[in-house]
Amino acid sequence: MEVEVKVPRTTKEEKTGVLLSWYKNDGDPVEEGEEIAEVMIEKVTVYVKAPASGRLKILVKENGEVAQGQVIGLIVA
Repeated sequence: MEVEVKVPRTTKEEKTGVLLSWYKNDGDPVEEGEEIAEVMIEKVTVYVKAPASGRLKILVKENGEVAQGQVIGLIVA
């Protein structure tokens, strides 16, 4: 089973930003609720939490452009 890791929405408007860093590497185990990435949108830092426990599969690399609600990774249980 795979659970999508999405960039949280901070506004109702469509905004883009940059994925600043992953706190975990591809394939690392993560726990539900753990902060796993940092995104900057409109000069606001947003922390992305793991929506489930499992192994992280990274889909967007650091410094890549992202949009609110975009899938940036998967948690494989």
